[in-house]
Amino acid sequence: MSGIKHCSGILHVVNILALILFLTACTSYTNVSSEEVKSFRQDIEQDFPAIQKTEIRYATPRVEVAYTVKTEPDEEEIHRLFTQTTVFMTSPSFQSEIIDKQYRRKYPSWGDPELAVTVTLRGKDISAYQFTCKPEKSESDSGNATYAQWYVQTPDDTVGKPYPDSGMENEK
Repeated sequence: MSGIKHCSGILHVVNILALILFLTACTSYTNVSSEEVKSFRQDIEQDFPAIQKTEIRYATPRVEVAYTVKTEPDEEEIHRLFTQTTVFMTSPSFQSEIIDKQYRRKYPSWGDPELAVTVTLRGKDISAYQFTCKPEKSESDSGNATYAQWYVQTPDDTVGKPYPDSGMENEK
């Protein structure tokens, strides 16, 4: 009888550990809201009617624009969407309003965040495209991070590769 109680106790501990692991592995995003974000969201959804939902959010160590689309965009649309989004994300106003005033306030010890643009097809659990860019320290006197080299991952290429047209040297 004591063997059954012992096994029951072990299972209880294992279940608690599994729950803790599950809860800590889930990323909780904070959605961003501002007049600039609302304006960008309206403009981008008007320019790309296939976009069903646009979320601008952050969690350590990332600031992300996540799109859910009704139909998979072609390569030209993806490039235009990527370009418009990265111009917005690397603009001085986005850097000041979102990264400095919101992200850094919530996560002061995390440093410069990675930027990401995710495009997910509605009804699918995996992204059709995910673009990421890690910050690099600028050699300028300001010491601000630059976001220059973007990488793209697709379901066919989960390792990722440099995005061809990513030669932008945008400083915050």
